[in-house]
Amino acid sequence: MKIVNAELQYDESKMDGDFAERLQKILSKEGIEVISVDKNKNTEPESPYQKVKNTQADDDISSAGAGGMVSPN
Repeated sequence: MKIVNAELQYDESKMDGDFAERLQKILSKEGIEVISVDKNKNTEPESPYQKVKNTQADDDISSAGAGGMVSPN
């Protein structure tokens, strides 16, 4: 048995009834079992800016962070 995670998008104004129940009914006809439905997990739109790793920054291996003491390496 395989488990697949899918991210779905739908217009609530065009859907009647509970989305999770409707999804389960539709997929069960195809032999697919819906294990869980998480609604509104990520409501923020995707950022249009590309994520870039800063290659010019120095590593902070010996920094304490949060006001702690630096251990000698």
